[in-house]
Amino acid sequence: MRVTVEPSVVEGVLKAPPSKSWAQRAVFLALLADGKSEFANLPQSDDVKASLEAVKAFGAEVEGHKIVGGKVMVPENVIDMRGSGTGARIAIAMGTLVPRGFGAVITGNRSLRRRPMGPVVDLLRGLGADVRSLRGDKLPVVSFGGLPGGEVETDGRVTSQHVTAALIAGSASELGVAITIKNPVSRGYIALTEEVLKDFGVRVECASDYTRCSVKPTRPRPIKRAVPGDYALAAFPAVAAAISGGEVKIEGLPAPREGPGDHKLIDYLRRFGVDVEYSSGSLRVRGDRRPVGTRVNVRDEPDLALPLAALAAVSKGESVISGISHLAYKESDRIRTIMETLSCFGVKSKVDGSSLRIWGSERLRRCELTCPDDHRVAMMASLLGLVAGTVIEKAECVAKSWPEYWEVLRGIGGKVYVEGEKRKRVHQY
Repeated sequence: MRVTVEPSVVEGVLKAPPSKSWAQRAVFLALLADGKSEFANLPQSDDVKASLEAVKAFGAEVEGHKIVGGKVMVPENVIDMRGSGTGARIAIAMGTLVPRGFGAVITGNRSLRRRPMGPVVDLLRGLGADVRSLRGDKLPVVSFGGLPGGEVETDGRVTSQHVTAALIAGSASELGVAITIKNPVSRGYIALTEEVLKDFGVRVECASDYTRCSVKPTRPRPIKRAVPGDYALAAFPAVAAAISGGEVKIEGLPAPREGPGDHKLIDYLRRFGVDVEYSSGSLRVRGDRRPVGTRVNVRDEPDLALPLAALAAVSKGESVISGISHLAYKESDRIRTIMETLSCFGVKSKVDGSSLRIWGSERLRRCELTCPDDHRVAMMASLLGLVAGTVIEKAECVAKSWPEYWEVLRGIGGKVYVEGEKRKRVHQY
């Protein structure tokens, strides 16, 4: 699919997309819960669909937004997690909960097969499980039934997803698990895991700095819950308003809390001088002035790096986005693909240690690019397209997290055209 975005101002009200991160954790916990869980507003993203297929392969009954779990069965076939890193790592951990003497094979698409699985393999082995990678530290991975549990130490500098996987599976382990995490990144997602575990009644406890977490053997209870809004995805229409001179109101976002997490978007936007206000579940963003370059550290909220890089590209002066080292291990090497995207629009950037320096410009140039199999890169390019225009090939890549993204952007005033039909709007929402 080819999508063209022409310079335009975005204005309007939209509902925040449901959180795929919350949903994936909840889907796997529903597999372990003894009974029926129901989720309103379940995302239709590829990642969540892959997780639903996985829990069904592990023996859950899945019907729309309802999941009946209670027992982890031996999958009949290889489980393909497509491009979902979180889902793959949790599925690997779920494989240790099948009956002893049996196993589960987890794989994914080409993008996912390049991402490191060594951390989750080593962590589960440290908890007494038999888990083997068939290709170095990459997928496919085979997990054999049996998760004794215990205490283990892990390095967290590449990802936090292996910690999430072990905590979720640890609720069904023999002894429970206690994990000490050295050099943790993406602590906001460990905090999210703790939150979802508590929603299911799992006895979990994490240190305030998320360098240690533990779960006790607990049968998760089934829940009925609406999936909360996703700050990391809502960041894109928020930044769209800030850089296009428009105004949006994004509804359905949970109240910001203390500690790390994608809700830090609010603080980061304010550092750029953006007029932003949160009230009663809604985030209002007004682009009434040019943003000003600043410094932000996304070590714990790495998914915010891309929309913030787009914001920095049009800001006055220099911006520094630090804490980016682990971005190299995402759907693409995001350090490289962010810089390539900025360069395409004529924006200068430079890596300085674990930071990315970006020099904002008032005059961006039109850019044509192909999505590097990374949904957030395409969304980032669309933001800059609102200023300078862009053509994005393979734009369907946004389906990984937000299949409706192009429709939503068009619905708030973005001049978005599909398959090169530049002179005709496909549909007005």
